[in-house]
Amino acid sequence: MVNNNQEQMKAFQNSVAMTVTLISFGMLFATLFLGYFLARYNAPVWPPVELQDLPKFLPLASTFVIALSSLAYYMFEKVEQGKGKFWFLTFGLGIIFLVLQWILWGELKVRGIYVDNGHFPSMVYAFTWIHAVHILMGLATLLWLGRFVFKKNKKHLLTQQKIINVGKFWHFLGIVWFLIYLMMFVL
Repeated sequence: MVNNNQEQMKAFQNSVAMTVTLISFGMLFATLFLGYFLARYNAPVWPPVELQDLPKFLPLASTFVIALSSLAYYMFEKVEQGKGKFWFLTFGLGIIFLVLQWILWGELKVRGIYVDNGHFPSMVYAFTWIHAVHILMGLATLLWLGRFVFKKNKKHLLTQQKIINVGKFWHFLGIVWFLIYLMMFVL
């Protein structure tokens, strides 16, 4: 009985810790969004000359990939058998997302869009770089979770709370990317 209460308390603490982490990351991105909206609101012309040649396909492909990755993680959360294949799919799509971001940064340079071209191009890079760092953190949490999925002697340690907490972070990153995509590349 005492052991069960301790496990429940630890799960609650971990859930609170992940919520606080997501709130702080959310505040970081909210601050970036606010700065972007203020700069855009005060821009005399939209889109500014520096952003008129932004690539459209790569950000759309990235959005599709991260949405599939979030769906794969959702399936990982729901299935009892075969979690490994959904873990691999989630992780692989996360890697593909980062590769697409790398290609996007190269395409920006080919089109003459550099960080030092003004505050709007620097904002595009800032959003995508900061998001990519968070994707790397998400991939690290997936690797940590993978220890429990694939090691037979640790499978009993794969708790639903661990799966939920990593899922909160992974889905959060998908939502943030969708907002970045809409704000930077569509609207």
